[in-house]
Amino acid sequence: HRTDAPPREKVLAELRNWLSATGGVRLVGTLGFENAYALAMTRAKAQSLNIHSISDLAAHSAGLTIAGDYEFFARPEWEALRKIYGLQFKAQRQMQPEFMYRAAAAGDVDVISAYTSDGQIVTNDLLVLDDNRHAIPPYDAILLVSPRRANDARLTSVLGQLVDAIPVELMRQANARAASGKETPDSVAAWLETKISKRR
Repeated sequence: HRTDAPPREKVLAELRNWLSATGGVRLVGTLGFENAYALAMTRAKAQSLNIHSISDLAAHSAGLTIAGDYEFFARPEWEALRKIYGLQFKAQRQMQPEFMYRAAAAGDVDVISAYTSDGQIVTNDLLVLDDNRHAIPPYDAILLVSPRRANDARLTSVLGQLVDAIPVELMRQANARAASGKETPDSVAAWLETKISKRR
């Protein structure tokens, strides 16, 4: 029931303590990416307006259009973005997520509410704008171990090798490959494993 958005480290520390205290669940760590809401636009459009962050966007938003999924404009993330950055768009539209990315790429809208690890960001060459004032709370992918295995040192040691092993850029690439229809889930998983191994 919090209304603030604490720093990622604080969120994870409080979550770790709460999971352990209330259910004996062990939080091993983060995988390195999150799947949060974000604002994105085509790289070309962002470069033409010299926009890198949501603060930069705020100076131009009155002349731009935004599209979001059917939940976004009713969510607290949107309210926080408007309040913290003072965003005021010329128009806003609601779309199914798969159409939003294509609409941005085609220039039908200027900004969209993207999901940070979505492969469509790669496919459509979109730029995710930096949330430099931390309006959107973190949504890290995390590794949890059940109470039955929480004290299994061997298991947590193995899982520990995955902590921070998958940056969001790599997850986007994996998701883009999975959505292409040209690869199987197993082949994408094997590709991702190869990439993770090279980072170790």
